[in-house]
Amino acid sequence: MENYTIEKLKSRQLTKNFTLYELTASYTARFHHLDNVPDEAGISKLSTLCEKILQPVRDYFKVPVIIRSGYRSAQVNTLLNEAPNSRHLVCEAVDFRVKGIKLADVCSYIADNLDFDLLQLEFPDNDNTKNGWVHIAYSFDDSNRRLNLQTYEARRKYKLSANFSLYELTHSATAESRRIFNLPDEAGIERLRQLCLNILQPVRDHYGKPVNVSSGYRSRKTNTAIGGARSSQHMKCEAADYEIMGISNLELANWVAQNLVYDQLILEYHNNPSDPNSGWVHTSFVLPEKRNRRQILTINHRGTHLGLS
Repeated sequence: MENYTIEKLKSRQLTKNFTLYELTASYTARFHHLDNVPDEAGISKLSTLCEKILQPVRDYFKVPVIIRSGYRSAQVNTLLNEAPNSRHLVCEAVDFRVKGIKLADVCSYIADNLDFDLLQLEFPDNDNTKNGWVHIAYSFDDSNRRLNLQTYEARRKYKLSANFSLYELTHSATAESRRIFNLPDEAGIERLRQLCLNILQPVRDHYGKPVNVSSGYRSRKTNTAIGGARSSQHMKCEAADYEIMGISNLELANWVAQNLVYDQLILEYHNNPSDPNSGWVHTSFVLPEKRNRRQILTINHRGTHLGLS
C-alpha cells in the first residue's frame, strides 16, 4: 500500500470538492499513530461515495460539507467503541453535516433525490442544525434498500432478528407525543441487534408466541421524561422490557434465568397473583459476552431484592 503523507492525502481529489484526506482524517488515528488509509479498492469506493452522495449534496446546498467520519481502520473503529461490523470499515459509510443547514433538510434532499442503502440522523439537537450528523451507508452490489430511518415505515422494515424490527426496539409513545428524537447511532443499533439475537429472539423461539416489547432504547431525554433510572441500560441500547400474553412473567423470568446469558434480569411489579401478566420482565445484555453479570432481581411494592419471587 502506498505510504500517504498528509500532503498527498490532501492533494488526491476524489471529486471536485472532496479529497482523500477528508474521507480518512481521524484524530484518534493521529493520536495513536495508526494508519487510516484503505487500499486502492477502498479508495475507489470512497470516490464513488463522494460521487453518488457527498458531491450532489455539496452542489445542491452550495455550502461546505463537514465530514465527521469516513473510512475507519479496524484499530481506529475499536478504539472508538463503534459497531464491530460498521460500514465505515469497508468504505461504505460517511457521517457528515452541511454548514448552516438543518440535518432534517439534508436527509429530506437525500431521501428524495439520491440512491442509498441506509440513511439516519445521529444525535441531532432540537433544531437539527448545530449538533449531530447525517449517517449514510451505500451498497456497491446494486442492493441499496433506500431505508430512511427517519420514517417509521423504514424502521419496521429494518430487521434486527427474524421476529424483531428496529421500530419495536425504539418506539416510545412518550417520545412520539413530546417529539423527542429516539433513534440510536450505528453502534447503538448493533447493540440492539445483539439484544434481540441473544435475548428476545430465543424467548420468541421457545414460546412460539409474539413478544410484546414495552420499552427498548431510550434517548436521554426520553428516559428523563418517563422517570427512568439515570444509569439505565436502556439508554445504552442494552436492555428491553417485555412480556408474552398468556405467559406468567414469573415463569418467563425463570426460563430466561435458566437458559440464557444476560447481564441483568429483573422481574418488575409482578404484584397480582390473580393476574400472571402483571408487571414485566427487564433483561439486559452486554458485549463482550463474558462481561454479563447474570444478576437476578425482583422489584415490586416491597422494594428491590435478589432472586425471583
